[in-house]
Amino acid sequence: MEVVRIPFEGKEIVGYLRLPASPNAPVPIVFAISGLDSRKENLAETYGALVERGIGFFTLDGPGTGQSPVKVSPTADRVLSRALDYLTSRKEIDPKRIVVHGVSFGAYWASKLTVTERARLRGVVVQSPPIHTFFTPEFLERSLLGNQEYLFDIVPAFLDVVEGVKTVSDLAKAFPALSLQEQKIIGQPTTPMLVIAGVKDTQVPISDIDLLLNSGDVPKDAWINPSGGHLGRESAGWTDQVIFRKVIAPWETKILLDQ
Repeated sequence: MEVVRIPFEGKEIVGYLRLPASPNAPVPIVFAISGLDSRKENLAETYGALVERGIGFFTLDGPGTGQSPVKVSPTADRVLSRALDYLTSRKEIDPKRIVVHGVSFGAYWASKLTVTERARLRGVVVQSPPIHTFFTPEFLERSLLGNQEYLFDIVPAFLDVVEGVKTVSDLAKAFPALSLQEQKIIGQPTTPMLVIAGVKDTQVPISDIDLLLNSGDVPKDAWINPSGGHLGRESAGWTDQVIFRKVIAPWETKILLDQ
């Protein structure tokens, strides 16, 4: 696995790149974006399973987390576009066969890229993406404060990753500008998408998933677990590993390897 360092606005993007051994031609790749409490290291471990199928991966820390050079803001997706510039410049990578996979808050960024980088992506997978209602002050007060599904304390976590905020009041003022509906992203043409979610998710409202599924001009594939929580998972069988193996990997493999 190669540690990649990409110059970015006087800083650097640090990511992990792994390609199949001795490829005979440019290879397809998954560009994976971590969530609020996951890191590129977690995703690198997960996506190692696709390398033996002839699919490479690149993963980085989402804005505000890990080694990301930027905090969360309405324009932080520029760091992801810069990483995509780098990937398409590598001769070992097929620039026409790149899929983005976003996990949790990483899925927010992936949902934006499915519009803004539509011309450069073969497809996008999003797991429980915050879209609009998530960013309203009402949802912050009603559902995120004291959330029991998130392993850690979700509001202090967001206070750490969002640009220019120090208090919950600051967060309530900053959040609405992140809404993809307010940014007029929702409703624009998208790449093919796989949308994964759980109806009982207490972190991201199912109404955000409905909004995403019913927008744009391209039919979307969806895997919605009626008993699932965040990321569609539940303790009785549908773990992260099972969802990846049975839902995500087959979709990505098909869209990347079908010519």
